[in-house]
Amino acid sequence: METMIDSRMIMTDFLAALFDKLDVAAVAAMSKLPSGEKAAYTLFTDKSGLKECVPFFPAMPANAARAISKLTREEAPSKTVAVFLRPCELRALTELIKIKQASLDNLLIISYDCSGVFPFQKINLSDETKLNAYQDAVSTGKNSEGIRPVCAACTRFTPRGADIAISIVGRSADQPLVLSFPSEKGQTAAKQLGLDVSKTVEASPAVESLARERKTAEEALTEQVNESLSGAQGLVNIFDRCISCHACSYVCPICYCKNCYFDSQTFEYFPESYFTRMTAKGTLRMPVDRVLFHLGRLSHMGISCVACGMCEDVCPVNIPVSQIFKTAGSKAQAVFDYIPGENSDDPLPLLAYAENELEEFED
Repeated sequence: METMIDSRMIMTDFLAALFDKLDVAAVAAMSKLPSGEKAAYTLFTDKSGLKECVPFFPAMPANAARAISKLTREEAPSKTVAVFLRPCELRALTELIKIKQASLDNLLIISYDCSGVFPFQKINLSDETKLNAYQDAVSTGKNSEGIRPVCAACTRFTPRGADIAISIVGRSADQPLVLSFPSEKGQTAAKQLGLDVSKTVEASPAVESLARERKTAEEALTEQVNESLSGAQGLVNIFDRCISCHACSYVCPICYCKNCYFDSQTFEYFPESYFTRMTAKGTLRMPVDRVLFHLGRLSHMGISCVACGMCEDVCPVNIPVSQIFKTAGSKAQAVFDYIPGENSDDPLPLLAYAENELEEFED
């Protein structure tokens, strides 16, 4: 069982200590927007704005891995930046690092047990009833009603690869922070924070309770998606209401291509092309190639899908995109015994060559 340190600090003290004791140049975390209703991923450059910081607010307006990719892709920050990431965001960042789209240089990664997030449209900072119910679920190790389906079925909700990990599940909001420091960079931070690493506490049993509930939900989700996608007609039916806005690809942290194949001239058809296809089929549904788009995207990034849920959150016609991608992606990942973002040393299967591989598909 992983040991952790009871820091005796509350969150405001911890945030201030990042600037005062760790001498970070900035902190990246969720922050209240001026409207007072929503929050956004924000880069704080001094302590004055920390009173607006809400790092554990249960919403994901964007997968923060995309923001960190933009911050570090061209070159590393000149000074240390402390970055709050949910476990799925951290795993997405790890996948982006493998394809040279991000870097960990001069980053201090802070992550925490994640109890899931609500669809962004359905949670506000002023919704005290929902937030109090969510906090009760966090403290008891249960899924909160109304969180994203893929969050409710996420079994990888504890951080891997963080420098500082904060234990949230099983602890009330007014308790002192419980921290662990898995990396060498994290151990250095602990010393700078003046924490006694010899005094430890055990992980809350609520973490195991939540893991069991999530596993049951994952099995139910897999069964549901498999049933709805049965056969080619199942694919057509599930994506029937797609309007080809491609919003799911724009918010996906793994879809990084600057020039998407599905937005290229290849899919800019001339009238003759439409007539040819219409003649062959008798009818032609517009817009065309909706199912092809989703299958193409799935084949491109499904093996690196971290099931963050962003794609489903932005779908204007409520297609359960993330549930489909989580289920299909998990099957592809199982073929290669690969967990996206779990280990930075594991090569991407699509970039690794093995002479004896997938022989069962050769006959």
